[in-house]
Amino acid sequence: MYVKVVNGKEQYAKIAEHAIGPGALDRFIVTNQADFNLVNKIRKDLGCQARECPLYRISPKSTKNRYDVPLPPPGVETVTSVLNVENAMAFNFLVDHASIDTSALGESKESSEKALLSSDNSIKGGKIRKVFFLPNGDYWEANRGNVMMVSNDKKTMKQTIGVDRSAAIESAKHEMKALQLELARNKEELKGVNEALLKHKKAWNVATDKYGKNSKQIKSMEATLQQLRDEAETSEEAPTIDTTEYENDIQEAEVAVQDLKKKEAAVLREIDALQPTMGDLRRQLEEVDARNIKIGDEMDKVHLKLEDIVKGQTLRMEMVDKVRAKVEQIEDMVNQQESVVKEIKGKVADALVGARKMQFTYNRDVRMFQLKEKNGGELPPDEEVELEPNDNDLDEIEVINPGKDSKFFKTKLQNKLKKIDQEKQRRNMSESDPAVARDKYFRARKDMDSKMQQIEAITKSTKDLTKDLKDRKSRWRQFRGHIAEITNIGFDTMLNKKGSAGEVEFDHDNKRLNLVVQKSNADSHSQTKDVKALSGGERSFATLSLLLAIGESLETPFRVMDEFDVFLDPVARKIAMDNLVRVAKEMGHRQFIFITPQDVSNLKTDPQLRIFKMNPPKRNTTVGGAQQQTLNFDSQE
Repeated sequence: MYVKVVNGKEQYAKIAEHAIGPGALDRFIVTNQADFNLVNKIRKDLGCQARECPLYRISPKSTKNRYDVPLPPPGVETVTSVLNVENAMAFNFLVDHASIDTSALGESKESSEKALLSSDNSIKGGKIRKVFFLPNGDYWEANRGNVMMVSNDKKTMKQTIGVDRSAAIESAKHEMKALQLELARNKEELKGVNEALLKHKKAWNVATDKYGKNSKQIKSMEATLQQLRDEAETSEEAPTIDTTEYENDIQEAEVAVQDLKKKEAAVLREIDALQPTMGDLRRQLEEVDARNIKIGDEMDKVHLKLEDIVKGQTLRMEMVDKVRAKVEQIEDMVNQQESVVKEIKGKVADALVGARKMQFTYNRDVRMFQLKEKNGGELPPDEEVELEPNDNDLDEIEVINPGKDSKFFKTKLQNKLKKIDQEKQRRNMSESDPAVARDKYFRARKDMDSKMQQIEAITKSTKDLTKDLKDRKSRWRQFRGHIAEITNIGFDTMLNKKGSAGEVEFDHDNKRLNLVVQKSNADSHSQTKDVKALSGGERSFATLSLLLAIGESLETPFRVMDEFDVFLDPVARKIAMDNLVRVAKEMGHRQFIFITPQDVSNLKTDPQLRIFKMNPPKRNTTVGGAQQQTLNFDSQE
């Protein structure tokens, strides 16, 4: 959360994270016991193992101010100069537990050695202990004039740390504010442009309308003009013709026309005088004709109806006789149905009384069942229950119209009875009395409540035991990790006495123990994971170192080693014997027994160390050869 890569140094991000090592960046850090207990509880509730959710507690003093870390030497970087850790607690934790101030970062092995390695094979730059270099994350270190290079076996480096973009984000925020202001100004300008555009659009529409009207008027005037031109062409003055010879004829014709018009006017006046009388006569004639036609139609209908009446009189008499016989038959059937209905009404009344009694019995049984269930299977002494109903009780029971016929409920009742029989057979129940069945139910209910209380107690005990088991497993894993770490340190310390180095890999999942031995602690290429590749003496010394390392965590009162040094060279034998004696003396509450055929005269006895020697074998020629003798405890040195 608090670790970022300094802007411009992204190329060192992966190697810086590789130098920090696994298990540091994904830790939860607390400064007091209360927070430590709270995070532990959260981890347990979530089922998160310690390996998945590592937790570490640091001193509260480490949260106030960042440690004062020097700048990187020229030519290289350090983890503290590549990473920007704002939080003081996180920075101090990485300094204390990941040594980020002692890890230098270089672009290559050659450039880093040129910048940091002095002539006497020591590292310049104060606190620098390890120098990691690109591209694979290998590192070299110098110890007592020896330079050792360790390669990254995985050859890959991951990056989970992000680049510090806070300055870029702030710059982007300022730029965004400026853009927002410019956007607001542009919006105002756009608003003014839109208003001007709307105004011009309206003016354009008015001009367009005027233009259309003017165009129509021009076209109309052009058409009128064309029409006038056409009329002018057709009405041009024709050539004059002499018409004098026709004038007399025209005058005579005009006189005759005048006489005819006079006669026409007189005739029209006579017609107008006779018009009202002719109209009245015509209307009367039309009315008479319409009345005669209607009367004729009615007379035809009457004649047809009269014929039908005459023809159907006989049929009607026959139909009357049939209907009269049918009515008599229906009256007999009605009398019979009335007696049947009367009988059915009596049955319905009896059935209603029976149904009300059944409902009363049901309500009574339900009430008694509820009272017994509340009172532990017994009726309360102060509670009165009517066993038999009276007329008022029956009348108070409301009749409900079910909306379905009796066949439906009969079928439903039969199905319910079948299910009851099946359930009785499944439960192997033979009881048919409801009261006895209820008593059995209450007894079974009481037994079930008792069993449920026992189950709850057992469940609580199970939860407590499960919680205790989880706590024990957690503590056991902590003990196991502590033993593995102590064993690893002891194994490496023992090998360092012979100029070697090593590591013990505990594979707890597969229950395997793997040894990694580096023959020379100055030569990383001499490292091997196959113990069979070692010589006999090296394998014996490694085995002895492992036994000593594991032995510090064991609680056995006796430890016996037989001929442990037969394959060791003199130097290794002396180192091994001295360490065994030292360890045995330091653990005075344990007893160590070392059996060896080698000379141990260089060891000095004291109250804690006693040496026993076997006598040389005596040759017995009479019996047939040499015989091994028993240990003589009287001969001591």
